[in-house]
Amino acid sequence: MEQYQRLNAIILRSRDYKEADQLLTIYTREQGKMTVQVRGVKKTNSKLRGGILLFSQAELVVTAGKAFPIVTGASTVTAFTSLRSDFARMSYAGYAAELLDQVISEGHADEDLYFFMLQTLQLLEFIDPWIAVRYLELKVLERQGYPPELKHCQKCGVRLSGEQHRAVYGGLLCSRCAIEEPAGITLSQEGRTFLQALNYMPLHRFGWLYISKRGRKSVEHFMDLQMQQVLGYPLKTRDFLKQMSL
Repeated sequence: MEQYQRLNAIILRSRDYKEADQLLTIYTREQGKMTVQVRGVKKTNSKLRGGILLFSQAELVVTAGKAFPIVTGASTVTAFTSLRSDFARMSYAGYAAELLDQVISEGHADEDLYFFMLQTLQLLEFIDPWIAVRYLELKVLERQGYPPELKHCQKCGVRLSGEQHRAVYGGLLCSRCAIEEPAGITLSQEGRTFLQALNYMPLHRFGWLYISKRGRKSVEHFMDLQMQQVLGYPLKTRDFLKQMSL
């Protein structure tokens, strides 16, 4: 690492370290996911405290340290203030951060994914947070090489039609191919249309999207299956959000 490096970062997670320090898990535009140390940040006179808000976009100055890179300067770029005043939105932000933390290994930069996470935090301020995190899930699957196919049968390639479709890893099956598969998760036509809209609709129109409660359940089951391809274990925040929506 250079003696001092300026990073554009999203603060994903923080945890106590030693007596007065914290470790931050950050996702940076320049280097991807990193763990950095903030010395003395738990002291009341620390000048760094205001620049490392959880789920914020920050500009950090870091230098090499013995165990972790050390943060020597921090300033908030975007605090996402509207998000912070709402418990439900903050809970969804926690899920988005845990998802990125779990899926992405350290040291692999992906500038597109950095901006997708920023877009998700922006969406979480204003639109239905359930919709915002479905957008991020699709983008994570895409960047990890597992984008679900929603237009054609995953097995035979025929264009899909009908009211519901059997879900498999990577997409959906047509009615003919589904006969050969054991009963399992299905995705409704409403759910399929919704996910296609997230793929192609401009972000500023996401606030206009509507999906029924039944359609949401269908999408959740489908996305649970797809996310198994990239998640090592069930995420605690995902389970909490499901309980919160009951």
